[in-house]
Amino acid sequence: MLNKFFTVRKFFLCISLFTFHFFPLSSKAQTPYNPDSIMRPTPITESLVYPDNDTTKPANYLRYYYDVVTENGTLDHGMKTGDWYFFNLDGALMFRGHYKNGLKDGRWEYLDSLSQTRAILYFKDGMADSVWTGFSQYGFPLYIAKFHYGGIVDTFYSFHETGNPYMKMIYQNGTPYKLIGQWDIYGNELSSGDFKFGSGMLQRYYPYGQLFSSEHWSKGSLNDYAAYLNIDGNKKCYGMYLEDKKVETWHYLNYDKTEVPYAAAGKENDPFDTNFDYDPQNKSLFIPAHYPAGGKGLKEYFRLNMVYPEDARKLKISGTVWLNFEVDELGRINDIKVFNSINEQCDAEAIYLASHMPTWMPALQQGIPVKSRVYFPVEFKLE
Repeated sequence: MLNKFFTVRKFFLCISLFTFHFFPLSSKAQTPYNPDSIMRPTPITESLVYPDNDTTKPANYLRYYYDVVTENGTLDHGMKTGDWYFFNLDGALMFRGHYKNGLKDGRWEYLDSLSQTRAILYFKDGMADSVWTGFSQYGFPLYIAKFHYGGIVDTFYSFHETGNPYMKMIYQNGTPYKLIGQWDIYGNELSSGDFKFGSGMLQRYYPYGQLFSSEHWSKGSLNDYAAYLNIDGNKKCYGMYLEDKKVETWHYLNYDKTEVPYAAAGKENDPFDTNFDYDPQNKSLFIPAHYPAGGKGLKEYFRLNMVYPEDARKLKISGTVWLNFEVDELGRINDIKVFNSINEQCDAEAIYLASHMPTWMPALQQGIPVKSRVYFPVEFKLE
């Protein structure tokens, strides 16, 4: 949703220990596992109501989590149209906006758990258009940018949670072109490197002035060496870019400066591609996606709905399946992948449970809801 300079990175929750399991081979093939065939509570249901029972007319669509409505709008021959509303598990409004021919169109509004407006966005034919504004929890602007055909044009403004200026950047053709200035939360101007006309070294900072990143750009793209730092000044990760893509080997570090296992994979889609902009003290930059009922609510969801696969139980298989999935800007779960497997049936059960979770609160980048990726553990524990 945001362009290259504010690309949302995937969110790596935490992996403290990998345990490798070795199991005896069964003398006969395991029974094919189908999570959909198992009798269990059905947390998510959908309904379509047609006027006069005429299926040729637009239908009123309702999506439920148990008995709570989480989504409501109109479907016309399977495409979203008109005004749509999205709610959290307490029934409070999270998003509202308009669809035309299945694409976002016109004004959209995003609200937080306290029903405060956090972003006002505009779309045309499904692409970002016109002026977008994100807001802090205090009601101050965090982000003001003009979009055209999905990319930022003209001048981008960002602000601290207090409302003080944070960054002013000129964009051309949807990419950073010239940095006008950066300021800490006290109003002190910060050195930004020699970035101009889409090229040069660009430095960015945490709100209180600690260096956050050093990147090399050329002709509007990330190229050469880049490093991202924790708020304490230690490196979080570093490596090489070529035309905005990671190349060679990227290194990811823990807070104690030890390297994260398996992170130096040197692949374009590195499994430990973190949300660089997130820090608990730095919520004006990035707030990760999260389950609307919190950690306790999420544990309760898995407790109520998990069915331990019978073959895995017989083989005494236990452990943690790590999933990686996308949370889109509306909080929907998409593109679920198994990152750490313990058993084919347990993997299938974990994917089933993740795919049937209710709508999450999406990640916020500068107050704007954006797509992000989440690493998530599903524990299988024998009693």
